[in-house]
Amino acid sequence: MEWRITLAAIFAAVAIVGAMETIYQIYQVTVIDAAARGLKHPKLWGMLAANGNNSSGLLLYLIGRRKYPRNAIDIKQLQLMDKKKKAAGIGLVFLAVGAIGLVVCLARVGL
Repeated sequence: MEWRITLAAIFAAVAIVGAMETIYQIYQVTVIDAAARGLKHPKLWGMLAANGNNSSGLLLYLIGRRKYPRNAIDIKQLQLMDKKKKAAGIGLVFLAVGAIGLVVCLARVGL
């Protein structure tokens, strides 16, 4: 029983790392996109989009950015944005694996 609790703690840590990585990458992608579109205060938009409560900040950003066409972006920024998107996907995989493993371990323990 003790090893199951240890395994559950490992899966919980993996889920937390995956969630933090995903939030950070969403922040980075939003800052790059907001700067490329010429929005004022791109870091503020990034913080708003990374806010985790029902993704309302991300929805607000996506609705607000429609007025600003993306015209000031170069190849380097596009490549960086693609890297950040892939990293966010990897963070989601870590989050999913950690959450599923945690649920399975806790179900086996009986908590």
